[in-house]
Amino acid sequence: MNDLGALILYGGALVLGVVALARRDASFRRGLRRALEQSINLLPRMIFALIAAGFIVKLIPTEVIVGYLGAESGFKGILIGSLTGLIVPSGPAVAFAIAAAFALEGASVPALVSFLTGWSVFAAHRVLIFEIPLLGAHFVRLRMLSVTALPIIAGTAAMLITSF
Repeated sequence: MNDLGALILYGGALVLGVVALARRDASFRRGLRRALEQSINLLPRMIFALIAAGFIVKLIPTEVIVGYLGAESGFKGILIGSLTGLIVPSGPAVAFAIAAAFALEGASVPALVSFLTGWSVFAAHRVLIFEIPLLGAHFVRLRMLSVTALPIIAGTAAMLITSF
């Protein structure tokens, strides 16, 4: 985590804790209890997600990651990142862990932005398990057509922003 991200995360938690304490209505105690419950639930998932992401990244040679998703990959990296996001069948713990591992191996910011955007709008597992059964194929087809360009647009915007 970078310093600004840590500052926002820890500072936000501190401010919210102070506000909860100031309320004097047991909000602070209930908040701590809820945090502990969520930690017990999420910690094992995060550990296994990070292990899975580590294996995924180590199974792909660094040269391949840099070649297809690195700074020199340009628009090709954005397209590949978008498509890779589509096929990652996981929740946020694994998807973000994979993105972080790709970043450590040399993937560019635009490719990572398009990867995460592709994962969030297309997530094939979510479409098959939830969207088609609950909303129907017609709706899903319209949704997919309306968001098809988003990962490419997001990656291209990231490329333009980071080039300054």
